[in-house]
Amino acid sequence: MREEKPGWKKRALDELRNLSITVTYLWVFLSVFTLHRQVVLANYHINYSQKFGFAFVNAVILAKFMWLGQILHAEKKAAGKVLLYSTLWNAALFAIILIICQLLEEALVKVWHGLSFAASFSEVVAEPRVIFATMLLAFVVLIPFFFAKGLIEILGKDEIKRLLLKAHAEG
Repeated sequence: MREEKPGWKKRALDELRNLSITVTYLWVFLSVFTLHRQVVLANYHINYSQKFGFAFVNAVILAKFMWLGQILHAEKKAAGKVLLYSTLWNAALFAIILIICQLLEEALVKVWHGLSFAASFSEVVAEPRVIFATMLLAFVVLIPFFFAKGLIEILGKDEIKRLLLKAHAEG
């Protein structure tokens, strides 16, 4: 007996659902990060007026790059490995992808404001500590995301739902 593959509509809905989960996760992360920047900079009387709508737009763009990385099987190197290793590998890999996207975005914004691409990129990479700290933050935030994805792969969606949403008997 052959197992039937799901139709294109089901696959498209599954991809859309996965993409929306990724967008939501990244949007919450970027919104909290924006709020944190506002609070820290306000302590130094610096106005940081980044809008939270930009966090959503960035979340959509970053989620699309993560989706592209998944389509290209970027995370497959860790497939079949211990959950801890695959989680750390995927978090590191996608943190690098996200930081590259962020650097390109910042450079393109500066190009939009009239700088040459070379000058924009030089300015963006002028602070390696900021780049490293941002990448480290993205790595840490992506660990629970990829851990949850790994658990879903191992246990299945139904078991995860049961564990999260059903009351457990005291024993």
